[in-house]
This record gives sequence, C-alpha cells and structure tokens, in this order.
Amino acid sequence: MSLSSGSPEDPFDDPTALIPAVVQHARTGKVLMLGYMNREALDKTLATGRVTFFSRSKGRLWMKGESSGHVLQLSEIRWDCDRDTLLVLAHPEGPTCHTGTESCFDGRVLYKTPGPAPAFETLANLTETIKSRAGERPENSYVATLLTGPLGPLLKKMVEEAGETMAAVYEGNPASIRSEMADLLFHLLVTMERTGASLSDIIEILEKRTGKSGLEEKRNRRASNIQPEEAP
Repeated sequence: MSLSSGSPEDPFDDPTALIPAVVQHARTGKVLMLGYMNREALDKTLATGRVTFFSRSKGRLWMKGESSGHVLQLSEIRWDCDRDTLLVLAHPEGPTCHTGTESCFDGRVLYKTPGPAPAFETLANLTETIKSRAGERPENSYVATLLTGPLGPLLKKMVEEAGETMAAVYEGNPASIRSEMADLLFHLLVTMERTGASLSDIIEILEKRTGKSGLEEKRNRRASNIQPEEAP
C-alpha cells in the first residue's frame, strides 16, 4: 500500500520534509520511541508492514530492528490536527530500545508529580512479576504456589474472591468494592498466566464483541458450544 502525493491522505506537502513519528504499542498504549519519517520512509513502512524511519545520523532509510531483529510490526498510522506529527501504532518484536528496555523512555524520569503510575504500566509490571514467579519459584512465594501447585487452590481462591467482591457490591461500601475488585483482578491475572491467556488475548475478544448486542453474542456463543450429538 502507498499514498499518492497530494492526496487528502498524504501528510507530506513537501516530499523532502521530515516529520516526527511517535511510536506507540498498539495493545498497551505505551510510548515506545520517537523517530522521523520522510515520504519515502512512510511508503516503505506501508509497503513492508515494518516501521521504517529516515535516520538523520545515517542519512538513509532505516528499518527499526534491521540489525537487532527487534522490528516494529505496523498496525496503524495517524496524524495530528496540524498534520505535522505522526502517531504510529505498532506491535514490537522484542525490546524497542537499543539498551534492551521495552521503551526508549523506560527508567528515564526527568520529572514526576506525586501520584500513581499510568495504569498500563502498573498492569504490565504486575503481569511480568507474576510471570517471573513461575520461572524463579522463590521460596514461600504465594504466587509461585498458585502457578505451579495443584489447580484446586487457585480455583478455590477465584471463587472466594468473586464471592467477596459480590458481598462488597451488595453492602455498597466504595472502598471495600475497590479493594475486593483489586484482589479479584490480581487472582485473575495469576489464572491467566497459569492457563496461557494474555491481556492481549482478552482485549482482542472484547474488541470483536464491540458494537454487538450482548444478548445476541451470548446466544451465538451458546449455539457454537453445542456438541454435534446434542444438536436438535
């Protein structure tokens, strides 16, 4: 795919211009890096499906990951209201930063006001911590026990946390509701790790259901679960 010069979809009035391109993780929304594109880099990106920039230091087109293999698979490109900045949504294959971090902005805080971290970072960090427990199996780790031990205790805990969440909702105490929901979400993440489901998998299913009637979706799901011998 390519854009014809001068078309309404072409952000390059000047084909020699360099436009900043902010790369964002297509699933988590995390900002991964900043690069620059000219018209040729944009066309190359669209043609290959791999994010390509114009490197000012190399003086040529540069596909992200051309030497490391940590490419960025293109998902979508947007431009801002002034048509002078691109937003590239991509799926990274490996760390984006040459230092080995997921983002070029990881661990480089110039200034931060007091308050919680961005939600996507908290969830991502928690997911990675849970994942590490399965491999490292630290002594007396509650999560490692749930991940590697018998399945029964994890199932029991899920039922317990769901029941406590229901009770909190019934009682109507906002603080208790939030606390119990946090416990339920935590154990759901542990269950996802144990069963091999990822947040991306869950989000993909939710996206497919967007715009559909919930009642219709449930009917279709039940119908698809009917075994051949059970069909009327």
